[in-house]
Amino acid sequence: MSASGRRGLLLRLGFLLVLGGGLLLFSELRRPRDLQLELDLTEALPGDVVEVDVTVTRGGQALLRLEQRYGSLGAPATIRAVVRARPGPAEVDAMIVDAKGNARRTRVTVELRKDAPAIVKVR
Repeated sequence: MSASGRRGLLLRLGFLLVLGGGLLLFSELRRPRDLQLELDLTEALPGDVVEVDVTVTRGGQALLRLEQRYGSLGAPATIRAVVRARPGPAEVDAMIVDAKGNARRTRVTVELRKDAPAIVKVR
């Protein structure tokens, strides 16, 4: 094999390695992960919140639906959920119902990250 033939072969192999590495990196960035979402209910009185309905969406597509009833004991101060999605912005629609049957809705946009939970302060 001549020197120009070897050089051409090495260039092709180098190109294929760079292309393969780029595709691998791209697929890793787009892979869904288990991301944490926390609802902070500390502003409510203990035993006040008896029902929680949370929907997490991105681009109109549902990522998570959490519907919980807690009864007379009430909800804990923090509700944790796992969202299986890729990191990025998401819309959270949280509705809480108090012991008297009054419903309050909170709608916020949060940043889902793999290194820290997204915290939604429900008022």
